[in-house]
Amino acid sequence: MSFTKTMLAVAAVGAVTAATAVPAMALENEFHGMFRLRGFVSNFDDGASGPIAIGAQPGSNGIGTGSATAPKDPPTYTYIEQRARLMYIAKANDDLKLVTHFEFDSRFGDTSYNQNATNTTNNGSATRNQGGGIGADQTNLETKNIYLEFKIPATPVRVKAGIQGFTDNYKGIIFNNDAAGVSAAGSMGALSLQGAWFRFDDATTGGSATLPTNVYLNVPAATPSTDLVQNATVGFTTRDFMTVGGKYKIGNIATVGADYYLLYSDVLRHSQEKTYVHMVGANGEAKIGPATVSGFALYQFGRLGATVGTQQSHQNISAYAANLAGKMQVGPGTAHVTGLVVSGDSNTGTSGGERTDFQTIMERGTTTSGHTFFEANSQLLLRNIEATAGTDRAVVYDLNDNGRGIIAAFAGYDLGLGKFYCNSNVGLGAVYVDNTVVGSNGGVGGKATKTGAAGNILGTELNTTIGYKLYDNMTAGVQAAYLILGNFYHSNAGTPDNPYSTKVVLNYTF
Repeated sequence: MSFTKTMLAVAAVGAVTAATAVPAMALENEFHGMFRLRGFVSNFDDGASGPIAIGAQPGSNGIGTGSATAPKDPPTYTYIEQRARLMYIAKANDDLKLVTHFEFDSRFGDTSYNQNATNTTNNGSATRNQGGGIGADQTNLETKNIYLEFKIPATPVRVKAGIQGFTDNYKGIIFNNDAAGVSAAGSMGALSLQGAWFRFDDATTGGSATLPTNVYLNVPAATPSTDLVQNATVGFTTRDFMTVGGKYKIGNIATVGADYYLLYSDVLRHSQEKTYVHMVGANGEAKIGPATVSGFALYQFGRLGATVGTQQSHQNISAYAANLAGKMQVGPGTAHVTGLVVSGDSNTGTSGGERTDFQTIMERGTTTSGHTFFEANSQLLLRNIEATAGTDRAVVYDLNDNGRGIIAAFAGYDLGLGKFYCNSNVGLGAVYVDNTVVGSNGGVGGKATKTGAAGNILGTELNTTIGYKLYDNMTAGVQAAYLILGNFYHSNAGTPDNPYSTKVVLNYTF
């Protein structure tokens, strides 16, 4: 081969190599994330998550609003936890990107070296939220989000397809969580529209070894012999969620919106009727002088296929929720107030009749709620926005509160002085209705003797956060919260100790 041909061959090979080494389009790589460390001293936050029945003794119903029990004279819990979130975004351009989001949670000294790999409560798989024991090296990577986001050409519509976070237009009380689905949103002048569909559960035989109480809503516990999904066909028994709605902006003064939501479930279709929960709502925000006012109203109707073992039985739903909030600049800080009403039912029962308790979305197989109301800035009464998945306690963890509902009001003041900040809040909560009764078998349910609660007041919470901005993206602070229990917890056996929680917190974001 001549020298010229040899050089041409080398050049051609080099060109092919370069072409295969360079992607068809240049990607912009984005990395974001956060790290949070919290140290606890508390008689309430016990290193676990879910609701707590305050004052309940082990093995008894006690007086409380949750499923977990806390003794009348609880011990003091001291521990340190950490959470890290890492987000990688592969951005082709402003109209096309892949978003991935991962999470790592652990408590100092919990486990290491995948010691929970044979945990039978998780179908023999390793559980999350661990890896703080000596040696570390725990399997502890949580896939929070993986979705494709793109703009449909020649339209204002942007689409997200995949596992994504979603927050409703009602401050999270319907759904504020991660799920697999498709959402779309677009704006045309002052009008913006959005729609979404999510598949919460695809309950096949292999994936549903047990279906406990909160399989989709507040329904009776499933009986394995009759209520387990008896068909392995993918897509045959599902729980689906969809929404469509819009907002209209009135100049720079106000924004009004309306939405429709539907929760459908037939995961227990072999023993119950299908469940349809419809929700219609209106929301708005307006500037009135120096104040900004916001709120919403929601009405819920439909039916629950709520009687285990009876094919043609269901309960009709007629429930509501409402909120009104305001904030304004007062002196060097911002004052804010908010109120929430979630309807309850004096007797939820299990067969026929009408349900007036607002139905809430729960994660399958756990007591973890799929909804929130973080506007309260609560640390004890309602869920805390900084809580991790493994250590997330609240008196009213689920806003349905075992059918009781809730009436609550919160007020606070946020003050910033240079690098120092202080956020203080007070809140008062009560059950909408006390339906706590003790049946003949000692369990909760039916129409029988009350447990002895003297009233509906859950308590008054006081909390404050004092912090310092060490760097532009790092803060250090201390938090303290105290709940003065109300007459809901008064009984002949005496009043339980008031819950408290103190924390040292480090936050870093990037």
